Amino acid sequence: MGFQTKEIIDRLNEMAGADDSVKEIKLGHLDIFGIRDLLFLDIPHEKLLAIADEIGRPRQDIANELWRADQYEAKILSCMLSDPAGITEEQADELAGNFDSWFLCDYYCNKILWKMPFAVRKASEWADSENDKLLCSGFSLIAAIALHAPHGRDCQPGFYDNALFLARKRASSKNPHVRRAVSSALAMIGRIDADWNEASVETAGEIAAQPSEKARWVASQALADLKSSRVKNAFRRERP
Repeated sequence: MGFQTKEIIDRLNEMAGADDSVKEIKLGHLDIFGIRDLLFLDIPHEKLLAIADEIGRPRQDIANELWRADQYEAKILSCMLSDPAGITEEQADELAGNFDSWFLCDYYCNKILWKMPFAVRKASEWADSENDKLLCSGFSLIAAIALHAPHGRDCQPGFYDNALFLARKRASSKNPHVRRAVSSALAMIGRIDADWNEASVETAGEIAAQPSEKARWVASQALADLKSSRVKNAFRRERP
């Protein structure tokens, strides 16, 4: 296989049996993930992984080109080929400000973006933006950092304190994907340890007291996780 972007996209189309008039499924129908205006070929994830392995990872040059394709699978493959150390801050800002869906945002944050050397700083910056896509990316990245590297060298207590402050500020957002990301960030911070669980529960309680029905939804979603027996039992096992 020649590793040119057009050839890769042509191969994806062939795998799905797609052409200009067949299987062009607009993901706008899948509103739960907020996916819109992308060609969706329904190629299994494991087949995309096989292509990424065949190309050889990482390949940031190809990843950058695939990202610009209006095709869902091309964007997922772009993430698979990305090198966290090869993503510039400018490229990170472009990604964060142009995710076409909640799922792509969450996928990139959990697979690649949390590994960037400047991830903590960007998470705080995006989560304090006035742009909904950046807000969604910021809180999704906070959640990914809390999940994968909660005690990383850049994660001073002030990072999570600021994240909880911003969660209170943004919980009543009109954008459902921002609210979903805020709820996820609250839940993941609350899984770090018993102390952060207590802080997240307190924050969720303050959000629940806000007059906005949207904010109360964020609080209820987060509290369902924060107060779950699975999370509480995990903290009990950690105590001596």
